[in-house]
Amino acid sequence: MTMFTTEATDVTTTSTRIGKFEARFFHLAFEEEFGRVEGNFGPINSFAFHPDGKSYSSGGEDGYICIHYFDPEYLEFEFEA
Repeated sequence: MTMFTTEATDVTTTSTRIGKFEARFFHLAFEEEFGRVEGNFGPINSFAFHPDGKSYSSGGEDGYICIHYFDPEYLEFEFEA
């Protein structure tokens, strides 16, 4: 009997350098990317915004939950259509 094991790095096409996995943000109506945040150590499986919109959390295959707070400059930005 032959046993096969697969590591997460063998099944992902994203860079495996620490902190290289990104959360990408897109405008819902215009479908344009307006932001990226690096920080996860593996592929992101779950994502949730805080109700006040000033932070979010992400959970990945690596077993870590990252809590991110947006900079004040980010909250002052106005998207021009």
